[in-house]
Amino acid sequence: MIRVNLLVGGPGAAQPAVVIPAEQRSSLIGLGMLLVTGAMVGSWWYYIGYQRASAEEGIGKAEARIEQLKDAMKVLEAARTQKAELQERLAVIDRLRAAKHGPVKMLQLFNTLLPDGLWLLEVKQSAVAVQIEGRAMSQTAVSDFAKALQDSGFFKMPVEIVTTLMETVEENSVFRFVLKAEPAAGDPTAPVKKAVTSPATPAPAPAAQAQAAPATAPAGRSGV
Repeated sequence: MIRVNLLVGGPGAAQPAVVIPAEQRSSLIGLGMLLVTGAMVGSWWYYIGYQRASAEEGIGKAEARIEQLKDAMKVLEAARTQKAELQERLAVIDRLRAAKHGPVKMLQLFNTLLPDGLWLLEVKQSAVAVQIEGRAMSQTAVSDFAKALQDSGFFKMPVEIVTTLMETVEENSVFRFVLKAEPAAGDPTAPVKKAVTSPATPAPAPAAQAQAAPATAPAGRSGV
């Protein structure tokens, strides 16, 4: 007769198979945690590298933009320099035009303001001043002429009477004078204000004296 033992855990029963031994489970758990930590650290480093690459790219773009702005600033500075040079050239042209027409305007002014009994012998113009030399029948005519030049606006104030000397020309007594004036700043060809002056009173002289004076140098003519 055959007997069958149905008790699994009975004596002689086969033991269940163990995949991971108990003493290795803690090591495997630690290894798993280490792998997870490594993965997290690797992800963090990847994120940091990505941020760094983005920052470096942004810095490169900013530096390129700065270089473009530097080039634009160079172009702007060159334009400003050219503008300043052009303005200086225009100023030089204006000064040359003023210097060209200034003597003509000055002579027209002299011709307009010359009082009776006064005539010019020579006009010398330097870089900063004008020296006027002439003769007059009286000192009053010299003073009136100096005041008229001063009030004209063409010259700075005051117009200086440098010398006034009595001399004899063809047996006639006249006053030889020298005036010094400095042209006013600005365009000397600008319209000149007419000076309001009283007529000069010639010194009493015989008829021969009145005829001799114009023969020496006619009134209103300059020696420029």
